[in-house]
Amino acid sequence: MPTILMTAKLEKPYADWAKAFDSHKSAREAAGIRAIYRGHQLDVPDTIHVLMSVPSMEVMEAFIAEHGETIKNSGHNVESTKVTVCSD
Repeated sequence: MPTILMTAKLEKPYADWAKAFDSHKSAREAAGIRAIYRGHQLDVPDTIHVLMSVPSMEVMEAFIAEHGETIKNSGHNVESTKVTVCSD
């Protein structure tokens, strides 16, 4: 089960994004995705970092495809996303 570190820029205030991210927890859990950490860079609140445990990258990619509009509406600048896949 890989762990991924995602970094991205926000187009809305961090508090708005965090509320949207937190409210989407049940959808992530239904896909087997577990958020370990979510927060922003200390001095740069428009740069977020999310650490997640995922069943596979295929599951993560399918989740993003299915929930892309929700992700974008949260203020997450999808084009800025950088993902690092780590070992479990």
